[in-house]
Amino acid sequence: MTFNTTRLSSCAWVELRQSAGTEQTISNGDVILFNTSTKRSTGGDSVSYDNSTGVLSLSSARRYWVQASIAIKRASGDDYEVEWQLSDGTALTPSDGAFSAYVKHVAGTTSYPFKGASFVASLMVDNPSNDYRLTVTDCPANSTVLEHTHLFIMELK
Repeated sequence: MTFNTTRLSSCAWVELRQSAGTEQTISNGDVILFNTSTKRSTGGDSVSYDNSTGVLSLSSARRYWVQASIAIKRASGDDYEVEWQLSDGTALTPSDGAFSAYVKHVAGTTSYPFKGASFVASLMVDNPSNDYRLTVTDCPANSTVLEHTHLFIMELK
């Protein structure tokens, strides 16, 4: 007879956000930057962030669920997409545990266009051996990342 087993874990929560009153102007290929002075944590985390390059470094001895809540004011009514990438610019896919945030116009079956959207970019990794960044892959030039954009990280030991 077998049973579902559980692993006891301690958890640290970490938050990074845009600085109040400072919004980042973005275009395609830009990395979303958070301010390290806004970092809040429940304590004892192994998360480091470089606010000049946007590179997120996570401990290889931990498990993570990272969520970026994205708020972008588009310069025009066009679509946008923000995806998780490795620090070298390699795009990550759902099979890597990465999910994009996006707003996309989609043609419906009745030919009336509608929008599909997910305003959260998620990343789930166990014992990561890479560094990560959030990159804008589709966006009108001169759009703005609003201060309501947050990065929430759950770190499990």
